[in-house]
Amino acid sequence: MNEKTGKVKAQLDRVDEFQQRHESVGIPVAVFRKFGEDQSTNLAGMIAFWAFFSIFPLFLVFITLLGFLLPGGVKDDVLDQVGTMFPLLDPSSMHGLSGSWWALLIGLVSALWSGLSVVRTVQFAFNSVWELPYVARPKITEQIGRSVGVLATIGLGLVLSTLINGFVSSGANAVHLGWAGHLLGYVVAIALDVGLFIAAFRILTDREITTRDVLPGAVLSGGLFWVLQSASSLIISNYLHKAQSTYGTFATVITLLWWFYLQSIVTLLGAQLNVVLKERLHPRALTDAPQTEADHRAYDAYAQERSYHEEERIEADFPSKDERR
Repeated sequence: MNEKTGKVKAQLDRVDEFQQRHESVGIPVAVFRKFGEDQSTNLAGMIAFWAFFSIFPLFLVFITLLGFLLPGGVKDDVLDQVGTMFPLLDPSSMHGLSGSWWALLIGLVSALWSGLSVVRTVQFAFNSVWELPYVARPKITEQIGRSVGVLATIGLGLVLSTLINGFVSSGANAVHLGWAGHLLGYVVAIALDVGLFIAAFRILTDREITTRDVLPGAVLSGGLFWVLQSASSLIISNYLHKAQSTYGTFATVITLLWWFYLQSIVTLLGAQLNVVLKERLHPRALTDAPQTEADHRAYDAYAQERSYHEEERIEADFPSKDERR
């Protein structure tokens, strides 16, 4: 080892020692360490794909129902109001659409299929974050049944939260809320987001966990989710709606994909925080891992996750420092 490499190694060791002694630093390090080891970015990509795939059938159902239920002028007013909350979706291109049974049927089937796929993918991601053994994961029929219930509750809650936040953040609404109304709207939106994450973390994780176990991650994800909602609403309303006239469909597709991907990242960060705190997977070593007890517990859980049969037994053994040398 040359002198320069030795100095870098010494500095890394000091940083590692500091973060292991201080939980305020060690816990975030452990969360991001486990986030990378679980390949959570790939899981987030899977969730984002199915979420993006589901949004257009939902709008098809929404517009078709408006065509059935409302007269033309009122329907156009509703679409214009929706356009103030989702500026990249141009309502003027949809004004000519009317109620059609075949469009409603195709939209419902597509929305149900893609929505169920979103929920099943999130459930798979949560179980992977908790390193639940494959043998203990639910069968396909149980996944579908649970997904339907989640779509009917958490899915509607997410839509409501997005609409509330968009209404409060948008300057285009005709109702002047005042600072107190805006503040109340933000508080309601944040509380609803946190509550939805508590429900999602508990319902979609196939192991015994309590509300207390998932509360830290729900607060983190709910808070970040609200920041993401508010920032995206302001950015899209003030800047990105101009991009649609230049880049057209590409602006819509790229923006929506990034939106769902960031949402997925935020969700999985909260789930990872819950696991790190519940299983005491901190502090983790930054150099010469595995050297802490949390390292050993984490790597043992990774090995146990890969059990596919009830009678399968997996043991993880870690050599001492002297043996590794």
